[in-house]
Amino acid sequence: MTINQRKEGNATILELHGRLDANSAQEAEQRLLTLIDGGALQIVLDLSGLEYISSAGLRVFLSVAKRIRHAGGKLALVSPAPQVAQILDVAGFANILPITAMVSEAVSICATPAAVETPEPVKMTDIKLTVAEEIYLLALDDVRGVIKTLPDFTLEYSLASALLMELELCDRIDTDLTTLKVTSSAPTGEPLLDDTLLELQKKTELQTTSFWLERLTSREKHIEERVLAQLIRKGILKQENRRILWVFEIHRYPLMDDREVKEVKMRLRELILGNDIPDARDAVLISLGNTCRLLEDLFTKEEKERIHSRIAALARLDLVGYALTNSISEIERKIAITSLPPPM
Repeated sequence: MTINQRKEGNATILELHGRLDANSAQEAEQRLLTLIDGGALQIVLDLSGLEYISSAGLRVFLSVAKRIRHAGGKLALVSPAPQVAQILDVAGFANILPITAMVSEAVSICATPAAVETPEPVKMTDIKLTVAEEIYLLALDDVRGVIKTLPDFTLEYSLASALLMELELCDRIDTDLTTLKVTSSAPTGEPLLDDTLLELQKKTELQTTSFWLERLTSREKHIEERVLAQLIRKGILKQENRRILWVFEIHRYPLMDDREVKEVKMRLRELILGNDIPDARDAVLISLGNTCRLLEDLFTKEEKERIHSRIAALARLDLVGYALTNSISEIERKIAITSLPPPM
């Protein structure tokens, strides 16, 4: 990909040409962030020459939009080609960024003063959790020490999606609306992620994200057990066993220290109730949490009514989340059909 740069008044115009994917995303992001750190607070991205954008490219836009907003500047997108416009539309980027047809219009939008945002930082723990581990904590009833009652199959699909999203965030895979491909086979250091990465390499031909969700969820108990084992190993959860009636064994997983579950819940709650742009990790958590109904307990009834559209907008920002939503909708449709009474 090539980037041509010019100035128009106080605005910096960047013309993107070629493909914005896993191969070019890091360089493009670094160039944009360097511009912002150097004081460029009115940036217009001319996408008329951009032939292709993947999930890695969308993360560049998300990262840059968040950084420039916090600096008190503005970012606008201009004239995306049809195939790029389709992906931006599916991902709902018009909800967080202006997308115009003309450079002059974008320059005018960026010239409007923006308030500097200084969101209250959430205190982070020293323990790094994966997306799958944070999803597990969201699904955990931390009072009773059991997984919440969820619709059938949602947790296994959520955890499988979380593994793909983590690999995406680690720059091991890249996705678009039709395919998922491995971009690096380098180990991540997380055994479950590395096993998933090896699984993705078993098919030489490209497959859809939905295909891999189906493939991974065929081992859902295996994934769930390994995510739980990781949380226990990291000292987040502990396991207690009880025997009832000498036959059945119930496993409870109370929190050893609830700071981690409070952290993820508080972080998502504050982000959704506010108007900040999420980073890529929180965008995927919101996408998964919304699709799998894991966010409902974070808000009051009155809050839910107020933030419904906000959650829906943020939940669209990741393409794996888009595939997950479609997969679960298709499963629910099939279940609904099979539950119908036979025709008379």
